[in-house]
Amino acid sequence: MYILQIFPRVITKIFLAVLISFVWAKTGHPNFDQPFEFVLLHEGSSAKIECIAQGELPLVYTWYNQIDNEITSDANNTVFSRRTEKGCSLIFDAVKSSHAGIYTCIAKNKHGSSSKTYDIAVNTTSGNETGSINETGTIDNVEVLKVTDESVEFSVKISGEYDSFYASYKDKLDKNETVKEFKKGERVLVTNLTAGGLYEFQFQIESPLKIKLPSKSYNVTLLPRLPEVIFRSLSNGLVEIEWFQTFNEIFRGTIDYHELSYDRVQQYRGTNWTRADCEVNIKLSPRCLGSKYTIAGLSAGSYYEIRFRSHTAAGYGKEYINKIYSVSKQ
Repeated sequence: MYILQIFPRVITKIFLAVLISFVWAKTGHPNFDQPFEFVLLHEGSSAKIECIAQGELPLVYTWYNQIDNEITSDANNTVFSRRTEKGCSLIFDAVKSSHAGIYTCIAKNKHGSSSKTYDIAVNTTSGNETGSINETGTIDNVEVLKVTDESVEFSVKISGEYDSFYASYKDKLDKNETVKEFKKGERVLVTNLTAGGLYEFQFQIESPLKIKLPSKSYNVTLLPRLPEVIFRSLSNGLVEIEWFQTFNEIFRGTIDYHELSYDRVQQYRGTNWTRADCEVNIKLSPRCLGSKYTIAGLSAGSYYEIRFRSHTAAGYGKEYINKIYSVSKQ
């Protein structure tokens, strides 16, 4: 759902807070009673873990392992998924110590998706519990390397004895946080994030599902999405441009401004174009009333290239580009 007119800031936030809660309750969006679950398995035994979500049917389930790879339904694998009447099971033919770690189950339907995190520990035949606090280590430094509209890459430096560390994160509008385990030396790339999202990341050695230790916290704003733009009218040297904003984008408030640019262009040699080098750039505040702008004074019988993009703290997002033909005045 989109808004084409923005109310004053305070009224908008109150309205959206009520509306978002109502929509989640009424639309059948997938959800879990508990977003986290700690599971203790025993080495050498078979095991089954159930994932059951509430929400409008049909629900499609997907399991992911410790390194974020999808777990398929291929029963020839030692770990596989199996659809059940109520949900989807994660099945271990014979539990190994290497199976310990963070697993994720995602339930999806036509309204959206929701995830549940499972922290699986393994009680070995020697009596030790993998994944328990039997090692020491600290997160020394975390550096953001790259931010896109759907991912963040970090450089994480750790000292002490360790095999892995954990990153937990959630967007400003998310109810639950997601936890992922990263192995020593592994590329720390977090994907499948929301464009323009405002995420809080926390890094610690042990799983935060079991124990909360001192952690490194970082707030990261993602690049905005590619704007959706419509030309409402094009005549008499005028063009009315309208763009769409979602409820979440308005409520999240991470877009600093939109940038509208246009320049006269001329076609030559088939599909090639040259610019007149008289570009006009206009910054538009997302807090201004309305989501439209009218460009005036276009020369009749000329082509123009229109560009539109949004900006967050991370920089400019993908740019909408289109060409129009200015109709002669009547």
